[in-house]
Amino acid sequence: MTDYTLENQNWELKVQNRGDRGFCYILYSKIDNTVYADEEYHYRILTSSKKGSRYAYLLHLGSEYKAKKLSSREIRKEGKERLIIEGKFEETNIVITHEFFLEKGSPWLDEKITLNNRGSKKVRIGLINLGFKKAFFKQYSGWIDHLDEYTLTAIPTRRYFGYGDDRRKENFSANDILFRAWVEMEADMPGFCAEGWLWGNEEGGLLTCKYNPSQMEYSRFHRLPTTLPGRGAENVDIVFGGVSLYEGNPELATSLSPETSYSFGVTRYAIYQGDYKEGYYLYRSHLEEHGHKFKPDYDPPVHWNELYNLGWVSEKTGFFVKDVEFEAYTLEQLYEEAEIARDIGAECLYLDPGWNIALGSSIWNKERFGSLKKFSQNIHEKYGLKLALHLMMNFEGEDGPDEFYLRSKTGIKVVADPYINLFSLCANNHWVEEKTRRVLELAKEGIDFFMFDFTDLATFMVDNIGCFSKDHGHEVPMLRNTHAENIFKVIQNVKKKFPHILIEAHTRGVIPRHPLYYQHNLPHSFDENWGFECMWNSMHDLLSGRATQLFEYNLAYSIPLYLHINENSDNENMLQFWWYASLARHLGIGGLKDRDSPKYKTLKDAMILYKQNKSFFTRGKFYGIDYNIHLHVSEIDKSGVITAYNLSSRVQKLDVQIDLMKYGLEVSSVVIYSGLNQKISSGKLNIKSESISQFEVEIPPLSPIIAILQK
Repeated sequence: MTDYTLENQNWELKVQNRGDRGFCYILYSKIDNTVYADEEYHYRILTSSKKGSRYAYLLHLGSEYKAKKLSSREIRKEGKERLIIEGKFEETNIVITHEFFLEKGSPWLDEKITLNNRGSKKVRIGLINLGFKKAFFKQYSGWIDHLDEYTLTAIPTRRYFGYGDDRRKENFSANDILFRAWVEMEADMPGFCAEGWLWGNEEGGLLTCKYNPSQMEYSRFHRLPTTLPGRGAENVDIVFGGVSLYEGNPELATSLSPETSYSFGVTRYAIYQGDYKEGYYLYRSHLEEHGHKFKPDYDPPVHWNELYNLGWVSEKTGFFVKDVEFEAYTLEQLYEEAEIARDIGAECLYLDPGWNIALGSSIWNKERFGSLKKFSQNIHEKYGLKLALHLMMNFEGEDGPDEFYLRSKTGIKVVADPYINLFSLCANNHWVEEKTRRVLELAKEGIDFFMFDFTDLATFMVDNIGCFSKDHGHEVPMLRNTHAENIFKVIQNVKKKFPHILIEAHTRGVIPRHPLYYQHNLPHSFDENWGFECMWNSMHDLLSGRATQLFEYNLAYSIPLYLHINENSDNENMLQFWWYASLARHLGIGGLKDRDSPKYKTLKDAMILYKQNKSFFTRGKFYGIDYNIHLHVSEIDKSGVITAYNLSSRVQKLDVQIDLMKYGLEVSSVVIYSGLNQKISSGKLNIKSESISQFEVEIPPLSPIIAILQK
């Protein structure tokens, strides 16, 4: 038997060549004294040189029983930190280069996999399932290594409540995995994609994640049964890490021309200690290590969104428009909204759809509003505000340039949304050039922020339909990856010319949802992600739990979220305002206009307190002490702000305990305010232990408190 070992103070990875008994890959954590893998590495691919139904068949994971294994492999070490396995898949010309990296002292074990086509023909790959393997359950002996105590948690949010693939559980038990009780019968475990996974018990466990900022690649945790003789008997292994295809992604890995290769993104492994929040923090540190954070000069202005008062032309009715026939907003109304924004304390006027000549045109409607240059100058100089515009990628009507339209197999222009006469975009190079030109025409007139929205490749009827036009200069059909990349090119083109303009980018229109770090921190990239569409029923989302995903996103991400909320739906205690102010680093508000109303006045008061502490919310390190207790820490002076929320109908007495050392705080006193900027109390923090400080506060029903931690 020959052993090849990578080792540091945190990990031991051992690849054993046992001769006639095959190979064994052992992944052992010294941190928690746990063996996470102890069987042969799972090397499986399935290929075809044909198109059509044969290739479609390959895409189904159930076809793995015909997949090809390695027929040969060579193993070697390069230095003390690198282990390389090179092998060939049986009955194919596909060669794998499999590398592991383990730096001295690092908590991370990194894995890199490259597939190379050494043949003379193009090869299509429909199944790729490569990963560590661990015995999970044996039919005749039971659970292995107490794995019945382990749960599985997806990253970066445990659930996408109503805004994506809702997993219907916050985490998944060993029984869920064993019996597949939580996925549809046709779906193999896990049944959806994730950026990473936490697999462990109450004390901690394994974090495994993918990292590929330029391709849509996902992490998977896969149930692998082995049928035993007799009906209803099987052993179950789990396969994790490595690389795989999920619904054909990453697309560039599914087709290899002769003598070409594809390198997947890095897979990373680390141990977290504590509950799932600690695993999320560890994942966040990995993303920050790769630059996925707000920029050093990040200071987003509070937006005032006119939509909540003036409505949206496509809905034919406004939020506060009483007439039967909706009328598009006027220039005078926009200036009225600017005056409200200035008075209430906002810092930027944001225009949602309605300012351009047609939805998605990105052409300012100067017939209705005069010149953009003059309007921008007035907003900046007369009202002291910045100016922000909403941009659509899909577009209205059939009068656009012909090459902009996504064409079906039969040549028909594909409708994205028949309700508002919106057509699906073909994001080809012609569109990139013209869209860039139009947006730059806007940008030069003093625009401070752009939202890139309506990027959908999907329609109501067909997901990821792709464009089949042979005249647009793209592959046929256009890849999802091409669609996303070309939208990103427009963002980059704007950033190159106007680097100061803040840009929020909605998902680049592809299903399944791409990793939320995708394309961020690449050259001339966007600044912010979108806040999961919690803009329409913000109070409902908060009280129902839908807004949980914003909380968990902040545990796992430092890329800012942008979100605007309708303050007309807030209560008299400003509960909604402070919840979203705590979780959206870039906040937008709107929906009030009666300056004599109590709610208008309370929002204005809340804005004073918010702006006094704005840097904590926009640039502070976020920690979730509890779902309803949020901590924002200044990394500059080690002070902080805590927001706490009572979502119940009764008064709650809250005992807030803070581990100063853990959160990097150097504070000794606290000043507590209500959501209306009314001072409740102040004084010294109570010392519970060497590092734990504490304060108590009573919170009225459906109310927030804001606690300023000071030295």
